[in-house]
Amino acid sequence: MKKKGKRLVDVLDEEFNGATAEFLKVVTEKFVKLFSRVSNNSKMPRHNTDVKWCGDMVDKIGEGTIPSKEELETANILWRQYK
Repeated sequence: MKKKGKRLVDVLDEEFNGATAEFLKVVTEKFVKLFSRVSNNSKMPRHNTDVKWCGDMVDKIGEGTIPSKEELETANILWRQYK
């Protein structure tokens, strides 16, 4: 008699959804910190554009969108600029 097991796709979906939820939580916290850092530093020439970009990203992530690699790289650049 065969054991009834989960299909591979079901297991992967469970693991992926858990990882995604944790990933989004961590990313949201980091983008909120970045937004705070950028909005509190008005000395940079592109300040308004950067604040808008950070705010838009916080909203997107809040809606459940996973940031692209390019968006994460842009966030890293801004983090270093507004250090």
